[in-house]
Amino acid sequence: MPLASLVWDARPAGATAVALVMHGGAVEGLEPNRAWSHNVARLVPFARALKRVPGPLAVARLRFRVRGWNGHAMPVEDARWALAQVRAAYPGVPIALVGHSMGGRVAMHVGDDPDVRLVVGLAPWVEPGDPQPGAGTRTVLLHGDRDVICSLARTRAAVEQMQARGLDASLVRVARADHAMLVRARLWTALVTEIVQSTFASELGSASEPRSGPIGAVVARVVHSGGVIIDI
Repeated sequence: MPLASLVWDARPAGATAVALVMHGGAVEGLEPNRAWSHNVARLVPFARALKRVPGPLAVARLRFRVRGWNGHAMPVEDARWALAQVRAAYPGVPIALVGHSMGGRVAMHVGDDPDVRLVVGLAPWVEPGDPQPGAGTRTVLLHGDRDVICSLARTRAAVEQMQARGLDASLVRVARADHAMLVRARLWTALVTEIVQSTFASELGSASEPRSGPIGAVVARVVHSGGVIIDI
Protein backbone atom coordinates (compact mmCIF):
# COMPACT_ATOMS: atom_id res chain seq x y z
CA MET A 1 0.00 0.00 0.00
CA PRO A 2 1.47 3.41 -0.94
CA LEU A 3 1.85 6.12 1.67
CA ALA A 4 0.10 9.48 1.79
CA SER A 5 2.38 12.46 1.25
CA LEU A 6 2.39 16.10 2.22
CA VAL A 7 3.99 18.73 -0.01
CA TRP A 8 4.58 22.21 1.38
CA ASP A 9 4.19 24.99 -1.18
CA ALA A 10 4.80 27.67 1.45
CA ARG A 11 6.33 27.05 4.87
CA PRO A 12 7.16 30.36 6.57
CA ALA A 13 8.85 30.02 9.95
CA GLY A 14 6.29 32.23 11.66
CA ALA A 15 3.10 31.12 9.91
CA THR A 16 -0.05 32.32 11.65
CA ALA A 17 -2.46 30.24 9.53
CA VAL A 18 -2.25 27.12 7.38
CA ALA A 19 -4.16 26.08 4.27
CA LEU A 20 -4.29 22.32 3.66
CA VAL A 21 -5.31 21.51 0.08
CA MET A 22 -6.85 18.12 -0.75
CA HIS A 23 -7.49 16.76 -4.24
CA GLY A 24 -10.40 14.72 -5.59
CA GLY A 25 -10.71 11.04 -6.33
CA ALA A 26 -13.32 8.38 -7.01
CA VAL A 27 -15.88 6.18 -5.29
CA GLU A 28 -13.66 3.13 -5.69
CA GLY A 29 -10.05 2.68 -6.71
CA LEU A 30 -6.82 1.35 -5.23
CA GLU A 31 -4.57 2.95 -7.83
CA PRO A 32 -1.90 5.11 -6.17
CA ASN A 33 -2.13 8.84 -6.71
CA ARG A 34 0.87 10.32 -8.49
CA ALA A 35 2.04 13.92 -8.58
CA TRP A 36 1.06 14.05 -12.26
CA SER A 37 -2.37 12.42 -11.83
CA HIS A 38 -4.99 14.80 -13.20
CA ASN A 39 -7.00 14.84 -9.97
CA VAL A 40 -3.87 15.79 -8.03
CA ALA A 41 -2.55 18.29 -10.57
CA ARG A 42 -5.89 20.13 -10.73
CA LEU A 43 -5.37 21.51 -7.21
CA VAL A 44 -1.85 22.81 -7.84
CA PRO A 45 -3.09 26.20 -9.18
CA PHE A 46 -5.13 26.69 -6.00
CA ALA A 47 -2.10 25.99 -3.80
CA ARG A 48 0.04 28.37 -5.85
CA ALA A 49 -2.60 31.09 -5.59
CA LEU A 50 -2.85 30.60 -1.83
CA LYS A 51 0.93 30.88 -1.62
CA ARG A 52 0.58 34.45 -2.95
CA VAL A 53 -1.91 35.52 -0.25
CA PRO A 54 -0.30 38.38 1.71
CA GLY A 55 0.88 37.46 5.19
CA PRO A 56 2.50 34.44 6.84
CA LEU A 57 0.22 31.73 5.41
CA ALA A 58 1.63 28.20 5.16
CA VAL A 59 0.27 26.08 2.31
CA ALA A 60 0.44 22.30 2.07
CA ARG A 61 -1.01 19.76 -0.38
CA LEU A 62 -2.05 16.31 0.77
CA ARG A 63 -1.78 13.47 -1.73
CA PHE A 64 -4.03 10.62 -0.68
CA ARG A 65 -2.61 7.10 -0.76
CA VAL A 66 -5.07 5.77 -3.31
CA ARG A 67 -7.63 7.17 -5.69
CA GLY A 68 -10.83 5.85 -4.11
CA TRP A 69 -12.98 6.33 -1.04
CA ASN A 70 -13.39 2.57 -1.07
CA GLY A 71 -16.31 2.29 1.31
CA HIS A 72 -14.33 2.80 4.51
CA ALA A 73 -13.12 6.36 4.18
CA MET A 74 -9.46 5.61 3.54
CA PRO A 75 -8.74 9.26 2.59
CA VAL A 76 -10.06 10.44 5.96
CA GLU A 77 -7.28 8.50 7.67
CA ASP A 78 -4.80 10.27 5.40
CA ALA A 79 -6.28 13.67 6.29
CA ARG A 80 -6.04 12.97 10.02
CA TRP A 81 -2.38 12.07 9.47
CA ALA A 82 -1.80 15.29 7.50
CA LEU A 83 -3.44 17.39 10.21
CA ALA A 84 -1.07 15.84 12.75
CA GLN A 85 1.86 16.83 10.53
CA VAL A 86 0.54 20.39 10.27
CA ARG A 87 0.08 20.63 14.04
CA ALA A 88 3.62 19.37 14.60
CA ALA A 89 4.95 22.08 12.29
CA TYR A 90 2.67 24.85 13.57
CA PRO A 91 1.18 24.04 16.99
CA GLY A 92 -2.10 25.80 17.71
CA VAL A 93 -2.21 27.67 14.40
CA PRO A 94 -5.68 27.82 12.75
CA ILE A 95 -6.17 25.68 9.66
CA ALA A 96 -8.22 26.07 6.49
CA LEU A 97 -9.14 22.91 4.61
CA VAL A 98 -9.61 23.32 0.86
CA GLY A 99 -10.91 20.15 -0.79
CA HIS A 100 -12.18 19.33 -4.28
CA SER A 101 -14.80 16.64 -4.90
CA MET A 102 -13.72 13.67 -2.74
CA GLY A 103 -11.32 16.04 -1.00
CA GLY A 104 -14.32 18.19 -0.13
CA ARG A 105 -16.03 15.18 1.43
CA VAL A 106 -12.89 14.48 3.42
CA ALA A 107 -12.78 18.11 4.59
CA MET A 108 -16.33 17.79 5.91
CA HIS A 109 -15.40 14.61 7.78
CA VAL A 110 -12.36 16.13 9.51
CA GLY A 111 -13.81 19.61 9.97
CA ASP A 112 -14.37 18.72 13.63
CA ASP A 113 -10.64 18.93 14.29
CA PRO A 114 -10.11 21.59 16.99
CA ASP A 115 -7.57 23.52 14.90
CA VAL A 116 -9.74 23.69 11.77
CA ARG A 117 -11.43 27.08 11.50
CA LEU A 118 -12.44 27.04 7.84
CA VAL A 119 -13.68 24.34 5.46
CA VAL A 120 -13.88 25.22 1.76
CA GLY A 121 -15.44 22.50 -0.38
CA LEU A 122 -15.05 22.80 -4.16
CA ALA A 123 -17.70 20.86 -6.08
CA PRO A 124 -17.83 18.61 -3.00
CA TRP A 125 -19.02 15.05 -2.89
CA VAL A 126 -21.71 15.15 -0.21
CA GLU A 127 -23.63 12.14 1.07
CA PRO A 128 -26.66 12.26 3.39
CA GLY A 129 -25.65 11.46 6.94
CA ASP A 130 -22.00 12.43 6.50
CA PRO A 131 -20.34 14.29 9.39
CA GLN A 132 -20.37 18.07 9.26
CA PRO A 133 -18.11 20.69 10.82
CA GLY A 134 -19.39 22.07 14.11
CA ALA A 135 -19.50 25.36 15.95
CA GLY A 136 -16.43 27.54 15.59
CA THR A 137 -15.77 26.40 12.02
CA ARG A 138 -16.88 28.33 8.94
CA THR A 139 -18.00 26.08 6.08
CA VAL A 140 -18.17 27.42 2.53
CA LEU A 141 -19.20 25.05 -0.27
CA LEU A 142 -18.74 26.19 -3.87
CA HIS A 143 -20.62 24.23 -6.51
CA GLY A 144 -21.10 24.72 -10.24
CA ASP A 145 -24.66 24.62 -11.55
CA ARG A 146 -23.58 22.38 -14.46
CA ASP A 147 -21.82 19.78 -12.34
CA VAL A 148 -22.92 16.32 -13.51
CA ILE A 149 -20.54 14.41 -11.22
CA CYS A 150 -21.45 15.61 -7.73
CA SER A 151 -24.91 16.75 -6.68
CA LEU A 152 -25.52 20.45 -6.18
CA ALA A 153 -28.83 19.55 -4.50
CA ARG A 154 -27.03 17.48 -1.85
CA THR A 155 -24.56 20.27 -1.27
CA ARG A 156 -27.39 22.71 -0.75
CA ALA A 157 -29.19 20.32 1.59
CA ALA A 158 -26.05 19.97 3.72
CA VAL A 159 -25.65 23.75 3.95
CA GLU A 160 -29.29 24.20 4.88
CA GLN A 161 -28.95 21.54 7.60
CA MET A 162 -25.96 23.33 9.07
CA GLN A 163 -27.70 26.68 8.90
CA ALA A 164 -30.72 25.20 10.70
CA ARG A 165 -28.34 24.18 13.49
CA GLY A 166 -27.11 27.76 13.76
CA LEU A 167 -23.73 27.05 12.15
CA ASP A 168 -21.74 29.39 9.89
CA ALA A 169 -22.34 27.63 6.57
CA SER A 170 -22.66 29.06 3.07
CA LEU A 171 -23.25 27.83 -0.46
CA VAL A 172 -21.85 29.72 -3.45
CA ARG A 173 -23.44 28.52 -6.70
CA VAL A 174 -21.12 29.17 -9.62
CA ALA A 175 -23.07 29.76 -12.82
CA ARG A 176 -22.11 27.82 -15.96
CA ALA A 177 -19.39 25.95 -14.06
CA ASP A 178 -18.51 22.26 -14.33
CA HIS A 179 -17.15 19.72 -11.86
CA ALA A 180 -13.53 20.09 -12.93
CA MET A 181 -13.69 23.86 -12.32
CA LEU A 182 -12.13 24.48 -15.72
CA VAL A 183 -15.01 26.71 -16.78
CA ARG A 184 -14.50 30.08 -15.04
CA ALA A 185 -11.30 28.70 -13.53
CA ARG A 186 -9.98 32.11 -12.45
CA LEU A 187 -13.20 32.79 -10.57
CA TRP A 188 -12.91 29.55 -8.59
CA THR A 189 -9.33 30.38 -7.64
CA ALA A 190 -10.15 33.96 -6.68
CA LEU A 191 -13.05 32.88 -4.49
CA VAL A 192 -10.88 30.42 -2.59
CA THR A 193 -8.02 32.84 -1.99
CA GLU A 194 -10.33 35.69 -0.98
CA ILE A 195 -12.33 33.49 1.42
CA VAL A 196 -9.17 32.22 3.10
CA GLN A 197 -7.59 35.67 3.28
CA SER A 198 -10.72 37.34 4.65
CA THR A 199 -11.40 34.60 7.20
CA PHE A 200 -7.84 34.81 8.55
CA ALA A 201 -7.41 38.57 8.08
CA SER A 202 -6.48 39.20 11.72
CA GLU A 203 -3.98 36.32 11.79
CA LEU A 204 -2.36 37.33 8.51
CA GLY A 205 -2.38 41.06 9.16
CA SER A 206 -4.17 41.67 5.88
CA ALA A 207 -7.12 43.83 4.89
CA SER A 208 -10.30 42.69 6.59
CA GLU A 209 -12.49 43.67 3.67
CA PRO A 210 -12.48 41.72 0.38
CA ARG A 211 -11.80 43.35 -2.97
CA SER A 212 -14.45 45.41 -4.71
CA GLY A 213 -16.62 43.97 -7.46
CA PRO A 214 -18.77 40.81 -7.71
CA ILE A 215 -16.20 38.48 -6.14
CA GLY A 216 -15.64 40.80 -3.21
CA ALA A 217 -19.38 41.20 -2.70
CA VAL A 218 -19.86 37.44 -2.52
CA VAL A 219 -16.93 36.94 -0.17
CA ALA A 220 -18.06 39.78 2.10
CA ARG A 221 -21.48 38.18 2.50
CA VAL A 222 -19.97 34.74 3.12
CA VAL A 223 -17.55 36.05 5.75
CA HIS A 224 -19.78 38.54 7.54
CA SER A 225 -23.31 37.11 7.31
CA GLY A 226 -22.89 33.88 9.28
CA GLY A 227 -24.26 31.84 6.40
CA VAL A 228 -25.81 32.53 3.00
CA ILE A 229 -26.83 30.86 -0.24
CA ILE A 230 -25.62 33.08 -3.06
CA ASP A 231 -24.97 32.95 -6.81
CA ILE A 232 -22.11 34.31 -8.87
